[in-house]
Amino acid sequence: MIEKIREIPDNPGVYVFKSDGKIIYVGKAKNLKKRVSSYFLSNASEKAKKIVEEADSFEYTIVSNEKEALLLEANLIYSNKPKYNVLLKDTRVYPYAVFTDDEFPYIQITHQKIPGAYGPFTSVSFLRTLIEIINPILQIRNCDYDLSKVKRPCIEYGMKRCSAPCVGLITKEEYTKRIELAKSFLSGDAKKLKEWIREKINNYSRMEMFESALRLKKLYDRLEEFLEVQSVELDGNVNLDVLAIESGIVVMLKIRNGMMLAKLEFEINGGYEDFIKWYYIGRNEELIDRIVVKSRFKKMNEMSKILSVKISLPVDENEERLVSIAYKNLQNRIKSSEAIKKSLNRLKELLDLPMPPKFIEGIDISHTHGNLTVASVVTFEDGRPNKSLYRKYRLSNLTKIDDFESMRQVVKRRYSKHPLPDLLLIDGGKGQVDAVKNILEGLKLSGRIIGLAKEDERIVFPDERPDLHLRRDDGALRILISVRDEAHRFATSYHYSLRDKEMVKSGLDSIPGIGEKRKKLLLKTFKNINGIKRASFEEIKKVVGEKVAMKIIEKISKD
Repeated sequence: MIEKIREIPDNPGVYVFKSDGKIIYVGKAKNLKKRVSSYFLSNASEKAKKIVEEADSFEYTIVSNEKEALLLEANLIYSNKPKYNVLLKDTRVYPYAVFTDDEFPYIQITHQKIPGAYGPFTSVSFLRTLIEIINPILQIRNCDYDLSKVKRPCIEYGMKRCSAPCVGLITKEEYTKRIELAKSFLSGDAKKLKEWIREKINNYSRMEMFESALRLKKLYDRLEEFLEVQSVELDGNVNLDVLAIESGIVVMLKIRNGMMLAKLEFEINGGYEDFIKWYYIGRNEELIDRIVVKSRFKKMNEMSKILSVKISLPVDENEERLVSIAYKNLQNRIKSSEAIKKSLNRLKELLDLPMPPKFIEGIDISHTHGNLTVASVVTFEDGRPNKSLYRKYRLSNLTKIDDFESMRQVVKRRYSKHPLPDLLLIDGGKGQVDAVKNILEGLKLSGRIIGLAKEDERIVFPDERPDLHLRRDDGALRILISVRDEAHRFATSYHYSLRDKEMVKSGLDSIPGIGEKRKKLLLKTFKNINGIKRASFEEIKKVVGEKVAMKIIEKISKD
């Protein structure tokens, strides 16, 4: 490689080091020859020496200016994720809202950033709140039915939560207008939606449709209450991203049209310049009016010019307050991260692990008297849940309650295809731990396995070590309890969803006039058998008709 340095020009550009054809480092330079040559000097940094030692080739691309170099560097890093570059990591999987491409679209929640998606938002619950606010107002459909096969409107129309485009009770033009209002609202612009509601209320009042006007007024008041909570009292329709970065943690507040749409957290091995480069350029995230930062950084003005976005310190009391909010959240996250790090180190010592466990997986079983047995596998990464790695399993061939056999099945299915984590946590005592140990040995696998006995939260080992009792406030035990409880929650929720479906099907099978289509419609509308029991005759009648509704009520009253 040294011979090739002589061929490098003095131009600005981007260079990459490769090992076996894979990019391991990407860099940019005003002078390519000078920068790349520095990697081979005796006084080079330890990081540079490691890169040269591992690399077997390097390449470079000449660009016209610093901006082009930055754009190319960021895109290469984001696409290839080289091991020696600064990387940006989401601390959790954030949700997005996306509108389907149907003739009459509806809103879906996704955890993937796809073209046309709105977000990210702070959490699924926050995004659902937004959707629950606008759906009754705009009456956007919330079903995934093939509308060409629908003959009559469902209960959602009767309850004034859907405009029934399925049977032509709203024009395509009007429905499209409402979709655009929903998109504006999810972008942080509530002004258009509020104007539309006020106009509708006035129209209803003029037409003496006072009940409809009152319904919209109540929905309008709920919207105002929500906006008051989310408002940050900025002048005008200001769009800001507010950043606080310290100790490898980033907190971002997304302000859109004066509304706080999200609080996002990231981990990064770098500072403001690195985050701004990887987030806005590498990930191609939305560029806004201004980026407000807590403290000045070295290339702040340069990054402003490259992005064509003003980056500045807060300019008034409201922005100071936003920075303070971001910083308080940042400090809480740092304290939490430090506590988790200490707890993981303590786990390493207590369990005699070679290093603090980066990945901990927990397994739990759920069933009802042996029926509908399911299992969950949850993954904690660096002491925090990584829900994108969660998996659920439906177990078969179980004719009776047998938690040991259930555990054997899920472990065999899981780890015959996936690597063992740094620590595998089993919900149970010695019997469950030994069952897992035996199945792993049968797969010719060995790993660190422990159990957590629920009755007294003692740690159980797969060997001759005595059970370990820790104080309830011990950080190491708290992490294990968190993993165990999350595995239990995930398994139980999956089991309940299957059980509810089975109860609806079995409970309605004996009623004449109810086939698979009506069962599906009832489950879609009322969620589960308890929802049907709570529903009124009129509500059920709107879904399946009067005759069948009477039979359902009669059946429920006997059960």
